[in-house]
Amino acid sequence: MALLRNQVVSLTITTLTPIHIGTGDRLAANLDYYVDGDATLVINTDAALDLVVDLWQQHRVPYEEQLRRFHAELAQEEERIRQADERLRRQIEQFEENPPRRKDEYERQANRFREEARRLKERKQQLAERRANPPQPDDTGDLLPPELISGSTLDQLVEGGLLPLDRLRERAMFNGRPLVRYALNGRPASGEVYEQIKDVADRLYLPGSSLKGAIRSALAWDVAHSPAIAALQRAVTQGAKGADDEIEQDVFLGTPRSQRSINNTVRDVLRTLHISDSAPVERAPELLAVRIYRSRSAQGLIALEAIPANVEFRATLQIERYPFESRVARSILDFGEWQRRLQPEELAAACQRRAARLIDGELDYFNRQTDAAELTRFYTDLRARLERMDAHSFLLPIGWGAGWRSKTLDDRLRQGADRENTFVQVVQHHKLKKHKSAGFRPGDVFPETRKVIVRGALPWQPLGWVEARIG
Repeated sequence: MALLRNQVVSLTITTLTPIHIGTGDRLAANLDYYVDGDATLVINTDAALDLVVDLWQQHRVPYEEQLRRFHAELAQEEERIRQADERLRRQIEQFEENPPRRKDEYERQANRFREEARRLKERKQQLAERRANPPQPDDTGDLLPPELISGSTLDQLVEGGLLPLDRLRERAMFNGRPLVRYALNGRPASGEVYEQIKDVADRLYLPGSSLKGAIRSALAWDVAHSPAIAALQRAVTQGAKGADDEIEQDVFLGTPRSQRSINNTVRDVLRTLHISDSAPVERAPELLAVRIYRSRSAQGLIALEAIPANVEFRATLQIERYPFESRVARSILDFGEWQRRLQPEELAAACQRRAARLIDGELDYFNRQTDAAELTRFYTDLRARLERMDAHSFLLPIGWGAGWRSKTLDDRLRQGADRENTFVQVVQHHKLKKHKSAGFRPGDVFPETRKVIVRGALPWQPLGWVEARIG
């Protein structure tokens, strides 16, 4: 039997708006980044702290020198006390040999001598205490600056001179490592910054899993024109994690042709679709301020890193042929029309149809808002771009902030009165509107909010849109 080679094509992805695919971590102010004017410097903390220790080691006083200085200071103080003691003794002798005749003057001088004698006694006691407690070598203090032991922040280290600002600004290296990982233009809108995923060299890339997940969502919407009422009703009683399992299985699982038990992972047709991580690009992330638009409960702006717009990535898309064309494989599992659906032009067409519905829905949403002119203009232009596309290109929303609609069956869940009523129950059961879920009724708008990038005080652009071309 001839070897069935995978179908392999190139995939070129161009960002149309900033993309945020998070690491799950947040950068903390003055621990992970330092704000220098209108620049935010993301610090290589290992290299920076090594530099702090190195500079401190260069200027710190060794323990032997500390002891030498300690004993020298004690000797000087002892000599000063001895001289003061002798001077007081001579003054007292003169006083006794020739005491003042006036009683008040006599008492005044006598009190002064008694006070000076008391002070000398205190100085002698303090000297004895210091001599009994010389400085001790401390393993921690001897190796690390006190500022690090006490938990000083980046700004405190800079202000204290232990972390030279000029070396941060010039992106200097220390022990072969950069002090600054990368620089972001602007200042964060809040203290914590959601970090964008990068490779080990801090280069931006698009994970293949994010691309495949977005395509999977588009295909699910395109195939599932009318989800079964029974599957939707079971979503009401299922936990949040498994609420959509039955609907997904109806869409993506192949039909067994044998009596053997087959794992659902094996039956999932999209195991035949592989998308590689993109090649990395040499671009710094963009620093964004994001707002939960139309939300009255959201507090303030969200600061996050993102891939900037107009960045091009290259990846590879592979489609396995064996599950569809091997006689043995087909005798076990039947994937129906999926081989045709996964062909590049069919795949692009499905994503185009999904993008068109998403754009129309967003235009309808933002046209009802009085402060969203820029977003309306963006989606109008995006609709025109989609209409000009050829059969090998499509639009895709990916990443955080792309919206609930792009990651679900969206309007498919609400087609007809029965589905609408069941959807209301799903919203209420899973608290999809949080504290307002109980008041959700048939026909209500869902979702009510959007995550949007702001410029100044006004909403400016959505997150997550890319243009993909299958080569």
